[in-house]
Amino acid sequence: MRQAIVIARRDVRSLYGTAYGYGLTAGFLAAAGVLLVLALRGGQARLDGWFAPLFVLLGILAPLLAMRSFAEEERTGSLELLLTSPVRHPVIVAGKLLANLAMLGVVLLGTIVCPLLVGSMGRPDWGPILTGYAGLVLVGIAFVAVSLATSAATSSQLVATTASAGLLLLLWFGAGVAAGFHGDVKFVATYLSPSTHVLGFLRGSLVVGDVAYFVTLASVAMVATVAILRARR
Repeated sequence: MRQAIVIARRDVRSLYGTAYGYGLTAGFLAAAGVLLVLALRGGQARLDGWFAPLFVLLGILAPLLAMRSFAEEERTGSLELLLTSPVRHPVIVAGKLLANLAMLGVVLLGTIVCPLLVGSMGRPDWGPILTGYAGLVLVGIAFVAVSLATSAATSSQLVATTASAGLLLLLWFGAGVAAGFHGDVKFVATYLSPSTHVLGFLRGSLVVGDVAYFVTLASVAMVATVAILRARR
């Protein structure tokens, strides 16, 4: 675990040692602010209309965070040293995941200003707000894990970002596409779509099946990342 923390700390310093990290954080927070204004145009102190597009926005943020995890390592030539070091592959992946989740935590922490602002202007129902953030955390973990697998599979940051964002958005809107089908195809496509598993968070409830879905998605993606690294060694 100590080795994973060392890797995570190095990656976080690398990101926030450049303008890219600060720009990415500022960009997401600015987008969250704009979405808040749009969500409050109805004059009601409710944030389900704010959380919903934030979930989609995570499908873009996660690939932008994770694209440097392995693709940048390969570009600089340090990935080969990392993979041939005594550190086990699962530990490397855990360190990369921790780094990206720390960055994601910083970004999400900054958005807390939005519900606090709404709370100062009215009396919102804090239940859906709390479950909304629980959903953001779970969705963020799953999306980052998927993006890490894509980053591990290519040496191009552009390809990693595009492929990750495309895959996540395809999964997200899969439920809408599945509406035109019937039977098992519709059922499978709907279940695999993250958009069908965030409704409970928006309504103020935590459904075990929805939590299990995102945990399973993250776990499968992490196992895939380890397998990809072992194949590239």
